[in-house]
Amino acid sequence: MQEDEITAYLASHPEFFERNASLLADVHLPSPHGGGTISLAERQQLAQRDKISALKDRHTKLVLNAQENDKINDKMHAFFILLQQAKSFNALDQLVRHHLAENFNIADICLRIWAHPLNSTDTENLVFGNVSQAVQAWVSNINNAYCGETPTSIDTDGWFVAPAKSVAVLPLKGKAIYGYLALSSEEKGRFYVDMGTDFLQKLGDHISAALSRHVVE
Repeated sequence: MQEDEITAYLASHPEFFERNASLLADVHLPSPHGGGTISLAERQQLAQRDKISALKDRHTKLVLNAQENDKINDKMHAFFILLQQAKSFNALDQLVRHHLAENFNIADICLRIWAHPLNSTDTENLVFGNVSQAVQAWVSNINNAYCGETPTSIDTDGWFVAPAKSVAVLPLKGKAIYGYLALSSEEKGRFYVDMGTDFLQKLGDHISAALSRHVVE
């Protein structure tokens, strides 16, 4: 009798083990964890325990991810309220470049706007420094957020104090795209191509709306 015939027979006759229950204890197989042999029944129990353990680990990871997402949501909510409360452009600039970095573990932030400020005194702010046409065009082609390595197709000198291992670039949108917010990370995998960008998109939308009140588009 061939092995597949035995397998087919046992599959179609589950009562075989009811009639021959002693086989479950008499048949011994190598232990999957090493250390000799164990009975067929013990082998099945181990397999079930391993499966349950794997499910528990997966559940724990899901719970931890959910808790981390809740923390991020709470931080985002608090940050968005602060954006609404900021009365001046300089207050918004400080909030974005400092509060955002401290509370979201961002190594460095570059905020640049090529639209003109409503208040002429804000012109001296580095945020309104010259942005090349090439960078403007590149940012304007970003759909929602760019994530990955520092882009090499444009000049990013001056964006960050130290070289970034990974970056996220968010276009600032009003009636048209009028600037960008670049986030730097010391971790290569923090921002990567094809990552989920829901949080980043919300961040970009709220910051865009807050800053747009202080520029002429």
